[in-house]
Amino acid sequence: MSRRYPAAVIAALVVLLAINLWLWPNPTFERSTTSFGVGSKGYKAAYDLLSELDLPVSRSYVRISEVPKTQILWMVLPSFLIPAQADVDTDVNQLNVLKWVRSGGTAVVFGGPGADWKKLGIAGGTQPGGQSSQITGDFLRVGRTIDIAGLLHFSTGGIHARVVLRSGGAPFALELPLASGRLIAVADGRFMLNANLGQADSAPLVFDLARALGVPAFEERCHGLTPPVSLIALITGSRAIVPLALGVVAALLWMAEQRRWPRRTLAEPDLRRQPSIGAFVESLAELYSRANDPPAVFRAYRCGFLHRLAKEMSPQGDLSEERVIKRLARDPSLSSETRRWLIDGAAPRDGRELLVAVRTIESYPKIR
Repeated sequence: MSRRYPAAVIAALVVLLAINLWLWPNPTFERSTTSFGVGSKGYKAAYDLLSELDLPVSRSYVRISEVPKTQILWMVLPSFLIPAQADVDTDVNQLNVLKWVRSGGTAVVFGGPGADWKKLGIAGGTQPGGQSSQITGDFLRVGRTIDIAGLLHFSTGGIHARVVLRSGGAPFALELPLASGRLIAVADGRFMLNANLGQADSAPLVFDLARALGVPAFEERCHGLTPPVSLIALITGSRAIVPLALGVVAALLWMAEQRRWPRRTLAEPDLRRQPSIGAFVESLAELYSRANDPPAVFRAYRCGFLHRLAKEMSPQGDLSEERVIKRLARDPSLSSETRRWLIDGAAPRDGRELLVAVRTIESYPKIR
């Protein structure tokens, strides 16, 4: 097996592992209290519900000042309403949200337990309801039953706020007109969570709000999420771009330096002189003749020839010299001259006969 094969397999496994890790779902999103969360406190089911109903629902990650006024922002339990999470993102706070609404935007803010509604100008706070709540109002065609024990409602509607939804007889959703924009405050958004969406009329209530207010864009920057950034943009926007650029320039200079030297090539073979058996025999006989003992040289050569012939006849090397000679004796193609030198035991008397004997034996067709 070539050494390149294991290296290629290892490289392919490393690449596949890197791709698998890159495509592996982020468990942080799945456990979050956002529209990505699949746990009980997330609301991905509400997002998927509106998507399956062919509504072009979306998510918003940009700064609140950059959000188009045509978008209907849904803020589900935003961090700026929870005192313990108010510093999650300093950009999406109540001041910037109110400023964006006054400039013509529409924001729907869903609260929950612990929400500080005073930040949005609702001073009365909230109170819990009973085991079940009947939601009615302007945004609904029919009343919706929400089976969440202690569903919150506002204590009062406020001076300038208009009650658009009621939980029993208490205000459940308020509309606060701010300059040219609208702020819809929903006392308790827990009916949107994955754990509650499948109970009673929670899912129809989500759809009723989307139908009445417009297709929502779930605002996720208030939970600390930012727009996805590509690897190239991340590198170019960081300080690492300087050493990386220097490394690339150094690599390019090294490659250019290497290309200055001429590439080494093998010399073209000389086609005018091809190796042949005749040239080999003549050179071999010439070397043997210089030993001044033709019979001894011939015996050494004959022994080597028979050894080569045994390897050709049996690659396992289990043929002895006697067995090779017996096979040669039974070969009808063996000439009398070759038989004389190989089988009959004749020995050359001088260099001339040594040359003839070697040339005759090398012409035997079994050896290639």
